Amino acid sequence: MKKATYTLFILFLTTTMFAQSPIGKWKIVSYVSEFNGQKFDSHKALLQQRPCAAKIVYEINSNGTYRLNAANSGCDERYIKIQEKLHSEEVWTVKGNKITIGHKKAISVGHTYTFSIKGDIMIWTGTDGEGVITYKKL
Repeated sequence: MKKATYTLFILFLTTTMFAQSPIGKWKIVSYVSEFNGQKFDSHKALLQQRPCAAKIVYEINSNGTYRLNAANSGCDERYIKIQEKLHSEEVWTVKGNKITIGHKKAISVGHTYTFSIKGDIMIWTGTDGEGVITYKKL
């Protein structure tokens, strides 16, 4: 009995230690979507209009909040306020390899992605056709 309990405990620790955690500060590298059969990188298009967006940071916090931080981006104040307000009440949850981003009052209405992390790169693949978002950890 002790051996079985010990084995289960070690298995639990190993699984927990190697589980992928999205917690941290990230920058978007690309956001590839498809429209009418054509793939396009909307993040690349955004950077052509607003190069400052390359310095926007996405914060996935241990308290369950998901925030956009554009304070040090160099973007104009109006753009910063709009973007930060849009993300001001977002929360995240993870179940297995699925991450859901939604509003704190209605997380179940949010977007769900399959995610993976390799080194300092995190990739989200939309489960409902939202596209593929690639993040780089800071």
